[in-house]
Amino acid sequence: MHWMLEERRRRRSADRTEALRYQLEHTKDKGRIEALVLTDSAGLVVAFAGDDAICEELGAIAPLVPRTLGMPMPPLLRGGEVAVRPLSLQGQDLYLASLGGNVARDALLAHSTKGVKRILGAN
Repeated sequence: MHWMLEERRRRRSADRTEALRYQLEHTKDKGRIEALVLTDSAGLVVAFAGDDAICEELGAIAPLVPRTLGMPMPPLLRGGEVAVRPLSLQGQDLYLASLGGNVARDALLAHSTKGVKRILGAN
C-alpha cells in the first residue's frame, strides 16, 4: 500500500515559472534533448531548459518553424534536429521547441505539452 502514496513527480512548485522549468528539465533529461524552450508568438522565451544561448536562438525561431520549410538555422542550432509543437492556451499561441533528442522525443514533447497546459491553465 505504501507505493500508492508515493508522489510521481520528484520536484514540485506552486510558482508557475519554477514549475515550468521543472517540467522542461524533466523532459529534456528524459529525452536526452539538448535544449527545450517554451516561447510566445513573438519568439520571447517563457521557460527553458538547456544552454542559455541555444535556448534564446531556439526560442526566436520557434514561431517561424511551423510556417517555413527549409529555413536556414541560426549558428548555434545548425546540425541539430529542431522540433516545434504549437499549442494554444486561453487564446495565446505558444510553441514548445526542442533541439536534438532520442527516439522518444516526439512522445515526450506531446506529454510535456500537456504538462505546460496544466501548469499555465491553473488558477
